[in-house]
Amino acid sequence: MMMGFLFTLKFLKIAAASVFIFVLLDFLWLAIVASKLYRQSLGYLAELDPEGKIIFNIPMGLLAQVAISLCLSVFIVMALQLDNRLMTAMGTGAFLGMMMYVTFDFTNLSFVKGWPLWISVIDVVWGSVQGALAGLYVFYFTRWF
Repeated sequence: MMMGFLFTLKFLKIAAASVFIFVLLDFLWLAIVASKLYRQSLGYLAELDPEGKIIFNIPMGLLAQVAISLCLSVFIVMALQLDNRLMTAMGTGAFLGMMMYVTFDFTNLSFVKGWPLWISVIDVVWGSVQGALAGLYVFYFTRWF
């Protein structure tokens, strides 16, 4: 039953809405909330414009965000099939978000010269928050769509 659900119009609506919200939240985080923090700490790795702002590769960034969002949506929906509660959705999302960001950041800590530990901690917290929020909206999307 679960795999079949992933190919339904209902899941496609959930996934599309989730991607939109995830990308919007990550844009707000990267462009507004944490922009200065990342520029100061990781600017040496980035391409900067004449004003010192990071130049993002938008297609690659969107591809990564869509992939993360779809992964969260699939696993949150699967968890809800087993235990249809908000806390299950948010807990699953938070755990998965944390693990995805841990994988990225701890890999960087293992070989990128000068990668700051505190940036990794902030990233992992943000990934956990993003995942928990995904659990929140995916839970409600399963009821609305």
